[in-house]
Amino acid sequence: MPSKTLAYAYNGTTTSLNTGLPRNKMNEYTNVQFHESQGAALVPAKEALFGRARKAKDRIHWMFPPDKDERVESLLTWIRAVSYSLGTFGLHRFLQSRERGALIANADYRIAGGKNEPAFDWLTFDQLQKTRDRIMQESAAFYDPTAQAIVFVFLPSKSGNSVAMWRQKINVPNNMRLMLQAEVSLALAALRREEDYVVHVDEYVAACFR
Repeated sequence: MPSKTLAYAYNGTTTSLNTGLPRNKMNEYTNVQFHESQGAALVPAKEALFGRARKAKDRIHWMFPPDKDERVESLLTWIRAVSYSLGTFGLHRFLQSRERGALIANADYRIAGGKNEPAFDWLTFDQLQKTRDRIMQESAAFYDPTAQAIVFVFLPSKSGNSVAMWRQKINVPNNMRLMLQAEVSLALAALRREEDYVVHVDEYVAACFR
């Protein structure tokens, strides 16, 4: 990673997250809500995530320790603290899109009036395929969306040309899966076959099998 990106990714702030429960508590019908950025949180990193001028390995970097930046460390801690509700939220987004995908959050983005809580976006496999990053694509292609939710956390460089990226896998609560069993069965039946998930990388394009 270029030195400017490294310096920015490691440049923490004093911002901390509220590590309590999400602002809207989940009722018995799984009415759990999180802030969603509607794509706004991805704009500062659009070139880093989806640019074609540079290879994915030069745009998306996976090796940074999360404890080197307080924004990232706080967000990952918050995700673990609300994993029950966030796992349910991930299941809902899967059921809504009827496609495998992942939640993604910009560690440096907050919605105005959002009580300093993160904002998430849902990217389907087809959208993640456009990153040409193998880890992001395989994470979404070969997980059980009824048992886990995939969450990506990223921190953009100051230029927006690169991002540091982290991944969390959180469990979907068993009682939520059972409560939504009919909807889950319909969504699973609509999924493409595993061999039809094709991972696109810069060097070549290949079907990826477990």
